[in-house]
Amino acid sequence: MRTSFPSPSPALLLLSASILAALGLEARAHDGDGKTRDLRPRFEVARGTRGGSTENLPLAAEDFAFPANGVELMSWIPLRDFGYAVQNANACFGYAAPSGREYAIVGLYTGTAFVEVTDPGDPTIVSVVPGPSSLWRDMKVRGTTCYAVSEGGGGIQVIDLSQIDAGVVTLANSVTTGGSLATHTVAVDTASGFLYRCGGGSNGLRIYDLANPLNPVYVASWGSRYVHECQAVTYTSGPWAGRQIVFACGGLNGGFDDTSLDILDVTNKTNIQLLSRTRYSNRAYSHQGWLSEDRQWFYLNDELDETGSNLLRTRVFNVSSLTSPVEHPSFSYGTTAIDHNLYVHQGKIFQANYRSGLQVFDATTPAAPTRVAWFDTWPQDEGAYFNSLWDNYPFLPSGTVIGSDIEKGLFVWRLGPSEIDFAFPAGPPEVVSPAGQAIAVEILAAPGVLQAGSAKLHVDLGTGWSEIPLAPQPGGTWLASFPPAACGADLSWYLSARTNTGRTWTAPRGAPTLVAHATAAQAQTMHLVDRLESPGAWSASAPGDDATDGLWVHGDPNGSRAQPEDDHTFAGVNCWFTGQAPPQVQVGYADVDGGRTTLRSPVYDLSLLADPVISYWRWYSNAIGGGTPHEDVFQVDVSNDGGATWTPVETVGPTGPDVTGGWRQHQFRVADFVPPTSQVRLRFVASDLGNPSTIEAAIDDLAIADVVCAPTGPATYCTAKLNSQGCAPAIGASGTPSASSPAAFTVTCVNVLNNKPGILIWGLQRAATPFQGGTLCVAAPVRRTPLQVSGGNPPPGDCSGAFAFDFNALLQAGQEPALVPGARVVAQYWSRDPLDPLGFGSSLSDALEFTIQP
Repeated sequence: MRTSFPSPSPALLLLSASILAALGLEARAHDGDGKTRDLRPRFEVARGTRGGSTENLPLAAEDFAFPANGVELMSWIPLRDFGYAVQNANACFGYAAPSGREYAIVGLYTGTAFVEVTDPGDPTIVSVVPGPSSLWRDMKVRGTTCYAVSEGGGGIQVIDLSQIDAGVVTLANSVTTGGSLATHTVAVDTASGFLYRCGGGSNGLRIYDLANPLNPVYVASWGSRYVHECQAVTYTSGPWAGRQIVFACGGLNGGFDDTSLDILDVTNKTNIQLLSRTRYSNRAYSHQGWLSEDRQWFYLNDELDETGSNLLRTRVFNVSSLTSPVEHPSFSYGTTAIDHNLYVHQGKIFQANYRSGLQVFDATTPAAPTRVAWFDTWPQDEGAYFNSLWDNYPFLPSGTVIGSDIEKGLFVWRLGPSEIDFAFPAGPPEVVSPAGQAIAVEILAAPGVLQAGSAKLHVDLGTGWSEIPLAPQPGGTWLASFPPAACGADLSWYLSARTNTGRTWTAPRGAPTLVAHATAAQAQTMHLVDRLESPGAWSASAPGDDATDGLWVHGDPNGSRAQPEDDHTFAGVNCWFTGQAPPQVQVGYADVDGGRTTLRSPVYDLSLLADPVISYWRWYSNAIGGGTPHEDVFQVDVSNDGGATWTPVETVGPTGPDVTGGWRQHQFRVADFVPPTSQVRLRFVASDLGNPSTIEAAIDDLAIADVVCAPTGPATYCTAKLNSQGCAPAIGASGTPSASSPAAFTVTCVNVLNNKPGILIWGLQRAATPFQGGTLCVAAPVRRTPLQVSGGNPPPGDCSGAFAFDFNALLQAGQEPALVPGARVVAQYWSRDPLDPLGFGSSLSDALEFTIQP
């Protein structure tokens, strides 16, 4: 659903927390009911999800792309990579080790993760330190120690990072002094060596001395008001030099009443002084903010002022006088999304704005920052919901920026132009020969940037990634050689290369989480694509169905943590799913109960297709909510007699990575299960059998492709350029192109001017490029054979000339690494034409395409 709903009132939020406490359940933070209300299942990135952000790979309707400007996606670690039980992420921080190696610190529902991002394009998860389960976690670093807190309790987890370069991260201590163990956020004044716990129940500030970094000592508190977040600094110049100052966002009653920006002098921990309290205009919830680097300005995000038609606004305060801050006009960029966490670094403001993603502003004019870059982590919309980007960290010395996303995990970015790009002269391959095929690639990098030997093709045939070095070619191009694969197989692939400074760049960006695709076949045509935007001839019942609730329905689903909020089609709305629940209800409402429910496809006539392959996107959850997870399965069957008999295609569950929700693609070759006929049909069965469970399923974007597996003979394409005599030079061939046969494979051309020089040009991919008044039908990089002279009969200048070239002799000579069995070759003749009426002095034949046999 893409409909906006108002946020609950503060009174309702407080009442909800009170009820939870009375029931002995975990109390939520102020905005917890909004976050839990809007919480979606973790974003499941299926193996081989198509994707991209700024690269030139084509994106089909089912692909997932992140709109961006001025921000490059270096890598993306989805939540699944942190562990099966990790369902959401929250805050993030960064750590630069004394060695210069860099790390992202990511808060997870189940603990705190440490990820090396020294090479931002090739991150490595080093360790996950378990912690109390909570949607809210926060962490800060001083020296070689990380301090983690959460609303789930646990006090302060003290984590030793001194051996992180060796892969060792140690939970050194858990500090439980200072009252309630719950904490909302944490701040550290690295100069003074004091730590500030913010919030947690109705708490304000709880202060700890870090003189012994592994054993923080509780020294004081300030409880006049609730503090949601704060920034703590020690002034080094001006009238406040030597004073420790806290900028606190909060208010009364959990921050909902009399919300404000408070500036505190905390130098004397036993006599904390309120320097000023700014009750800014149109305030709703003072959430978080950050000082400018000269400490003259403070930028604040109000988390609940986007209700109705209000736009996101960043509040601006001149704090050159700590006792008399001055509110300036806010700034916006026209979104209705909610702002959450912001930071200032090197003259730029970096904002994590939930469904609007990462937003970067130039603060050269501090009272009126202007947007200069962005990366949209929730491309579907910019609604006022608590989803997507929670936090960011722009302070790593290398310039790497990290972001933590509630549903998607860890993003790693760089600002500015890319250092390495990839281009495909004839377009990226969507079909590659089952025998293997070499594809031409261009690597775009400034001189001295590309690390020698680092360019690679990565291919996954479903059994794991393999690396194949790219082969440099004359003229600055490269060859990416795809390995042999079973016909009809789906190949996930991406390219990578490193700079001499140690940064990996990929195509598509975000690989290997986002990848490109190709099908192993000589050719592929789409027979049918059903986006399921209308119900069509699908049937939502079958004999034997006995479920009492959660029957298959067609429409736009109201999501929960177990059921999709949106269909799979990127620009679509509808799909088939099990049971429509009212908006914003808890997980398990209208799920499958009491038996089985069946969805059946229309009958498809596949009798005339050479080798049909069916694919579909499915969603299945049996693990979220309910008292007995991991007991039921989702069954997919195929029939070739209209449904009289059925053959199993796949069984999803009862355990494994595919049972936690998320859209995942599955495809199969029909002939592997039943002979293709005119009566092919699918059925999808969701069941809740035995003990009651929460079962949700959905189906979208079914497609049927026809693949050609057997090599085809040489075929012509493209259009010849007429020569000065009005003749169309015609290319042809005799024999079989072979890597081993002693027989010739002769590529010929007739209807050319006699006694004129010419060459055969060839390459690996088709093109249709205007060239010398005709069409160049071979894509770069182009190779050429030695010069030939056409034969023919007098008089000179007639069209009796001809060319002939034995291509087998060339490929068997072993001097062209791209000429291997399975490679598709395209060729075209060029010849001299002195009387060319267009003035180019040349003519061009049509073109020939052929596949090299063993």
